[in-house]
Amino acid sequence: MKKLIMVILFCFCGTSVYAASTPEVIWVGGGWRLSDESAPIFMADTFLSLGQLDSTYLFSEPLLFLKGGEIGLGLGAGARVPILDGQALAGYNVFFDYTTDNYHKRLTTGAEFFHPTFSAHINAYLPFSDEHNRREALPGIDLALGIPIPNASFITLWPTLYYYDGRDEDDLKGLGFAVEVKPVKALSVTVGGRNDAIESGRDRGEIFISLQFTLPMERLGEDLFKFEKGEYPRNVNALLDHRVVREPFITYEHRLP
Repeated sequence: MKKLIMVILFCFCGTSVYAASTPEVIWVGGGWRLSDESAPIFMADTFLSLGQLDSTYLFSEPLLFLKGGEIGLGLGAGARVPILDGQALAGYNVFFDYTTDNYHKRLTTGAEFFHPTFSAHINAYLPFSDEHNRREALPGIDLALGIPIPNASFITLWPTLYYYDGRDEDDLKGLGFAVEVKPVKALSVTVGGRNDAIESGRDRGEIFISLQFTLPMERLGEDLFKFEKGEYPRNVNALLDHRVVREPFITYEHRLP
């Protein structure tokens, strides 16, 4: 199983790198996340264009985060292609996730769909690390919908559904809901909650707030803090460099003695 996962990741990322003549930095970003059930999390990420194969747009989105003194990273690549005569985008991605918190490793693979009035994102999480200090990473799946508000599309509603297969403890499953407000190009604020504290492996509800910063390279020097109401319906071509919507933190459970 581990070998198969690594072969899939190697083939997908290898194809993307082969297609890229010179990777182009589209934006650099970072963020901060605070939850009532977890230590503060600090993140840094960037979006790299790897070029195109025919009409398929290839990209990579490396991520680095710090949580409770432990480091985590996500490395992978994705592809997005226009469909429905250019009225929508479809995409898929594969990531390798790792954390020094009990040295867990995981493969994440996802599919996404962008429409002018909503977006849908589904991900499967497949850990392949061993139990460490009685903590075992859990496989899971989730689905998120992004619904911008008409005439105020700088506000997006994010209902989510998730399931993680517990072994010794109960499954982590339930609903989440968040509101993202992005009044300016460089900053978004998200407030939400869900049934479980997924990033800390706790089977109890959490409330969180996150801030994300995004600095687009082509707009450096412009006023990135100018209010932007956004457009609705959205131009899907402007979403080619959208952040991949997924759970970057490896979910685990505490094994019974």
